Order: sequence, then structure tokens, then C-alpha cells
Amino acid sequence: MLRRLSLTAALCLAPALVAAQSGRAPRCHDWRAGSHRNPTDAELRCHFGVSGPGRFGLLSYVDVPVYQPDTPMPGTHVVGVAGMPHPRAGESYETWEWRVLRTSYGPEARRVYRSLELLDPRVAARILKLEARLAEAGIREVRRETWRSPERQAYLFQQGRSRPGPLATATLTSWHSLVDARGRPAGRAVDYDVPASQMVRFHRIVHEVGLESYGADSFDPGHVFLPDPDAIPEREVVLLRVLPRVPEVTLSTGLPVDRSLPAGGRAALRAEALAFASSPFGGGMPRPHLASAVLRIRMVRTPVAPRATARELAERGRGRGGG
Repeated sequence: MLRRLSLTAALCLAPALVAAQSGRAPRCHDWRAGSHRNPTDAELRCHFGVSGPGRFGLLSYVDVPVYQPDTPMPGTHVVGVAGMPHPRAGESYETWEWRVLRTSYGPEARRVYRSLELLDPRVAARILKLEARLAEAGIREVRRETWRSPERQAYLFQQGRSRPGPLATATLTSWHSLVDARGRPAGRAVDYDVPASQMVRFHRIVHEVGLESYGADSFDPGHVFLPDPDAIPEREVVLLRVLPRVPEVTLSTGLPVDRSLPAGGRAALRAEALAFASSPFGGGMPRPHLASAVLRIRMVRTPVAPRATARELAERGRGRGGG
């Protein structure tokens, strides 16, 4: 039933997607945020600028709206959060995945950033506090990556789908890749390398300092993040709860947790993903292109103080709502 509703929305609301991605407010039937009735599935899709036959709703483990395309090995992509990577104007999430899987990425996709200056300053404050606490507890950690360019996120999304290797990510909209209103890096996630014997203690301290993680037994145990609590107005999150939760994609299979591997197992599934990436996706689709080799980044140097003032930064972060 959900897929039939979603397909109807896709056919009816394509113009709304174009409007949303171009910065113009879409015309979403009779519903607006603050209305005195619950919106329909189609109205919420219009409001958040999504279309297609995939799943739309709140993510299974956190209150953020996501869309999961109807593709062989789908990602789960955050929608409606300013500063996140998103499809091009008029492009569905299914087409976005298709285009990404066909693109050849340049050197920027392999560049790794580790500086705290590229994080949202409130997140950087908590990361400084986390690293100080880890040092006090004798937990050895190596900060592997902070902000991540959209090109690198897309390149990692290809791995295990259209490129060889194990699956590396299940999204094109990582909290690593956020930018602020001026287009400057403002990531909200950090990846660490931590010895397996210290991983449980690592996660306990992560949560004690007010950060989130997937847990010591997850497929991405070194990933630490902090969603922006102000990214989606609370009234809209409440309304989104009229829709089902969207199950996360597991890196063990590349499928949502409620879907089983097809006959033939992972090999057959990856063959489907390769066929999807190499086949035409309707008329008028762009040809594969070489992504920009150089990403110009304006370094943010003032919001984050040196490690010596970690306590001051942590207090400042709490004073601004801790998000």
C-alpha cells in the first residue's frame, strides 16, 4: 500500500521537487506547517521535496526525515536538512544514486580531512571534550576523518556497488558533509580508529559527553556524530510520525534490515547494482562525467579554540543548547 501511495506521489509531485531544489517553496496542496490537521503522505513528500516509488518517513533510530530509493542496493538519505548534499534540481533520489554510481571522481574524492576547524563549532567543542576524556581514561584513539566532501561521500557510496570492495556507507547525505549557510564546511561527525579491546569503554564515554554512535558491535564502530536538533522544526517531526519508520540499510548486505538477499546472495545483488548503474535511466539523462578535481574550501579558523581551552568550549556548547 505504501509503495502505491508513493508512486502516485511521484507522478503528481515532480514539479514540486523542481521548485524545492531551486529554492522556491513548492505548492503542497492545502497543507502547510502549522495546519490543524495531519498531512497526507503526498503532502509531506511535497513539503520535503521528494518524489519516487521509494520509502519516506522517519529513520528507524533517530528523528530525522529520510528517503530510501527503490534501487537494487539503496541508500537512506536525509531530506529537508539545510547544508546536506542533495539531488540536482528536478532529479529524483533514484536518479541521483544512478548518476553517482556512473560518475568518475577526481582527486578530491580521495582527500581526507582531519581538522576540527571544519566541524560545526558546537560539535568541535564536544569532540575536544571527548578526546580529553579518552586520554584521561587511557583509551588510545586516532582521529581518522572529520569533514568529508560530497564527492568523497559519493565515491565511498560506490564501493561495493559499482566499484569493487566491501560496502563503506549506506548514504549520500552523511553528517560528515554538512556545510553552513555560507557554504563553509560545518561537519557533525568524526571517525576514529580505536582498539577493539577498548571499544566498549570508548562508546560509553562518547555517550557521556553527549555524542551519538552506532555502538561497539556495529559495522561502523568508530563513527561518532551529533545530528542538529534544530534542523527540522519539532512540529514537522511530530507530523512525520504519521508515516512509518524507514528501516536502516545494513552494510552486511547492502539492503534494508527487513529485506533478504535474493537468490544467488551478495554476488547476485551486486550484479543487479552494476546492471542498474550501466543501464539507461530514461530519456534525457546526463552522461557520466568527471567530477571536479579540486574543491575550493574556505577554512573556518575562528570558531574553534586550541585544545587547551576544551573546557571553555564545552561550556559554550552547552550554553547554546548542546546541538
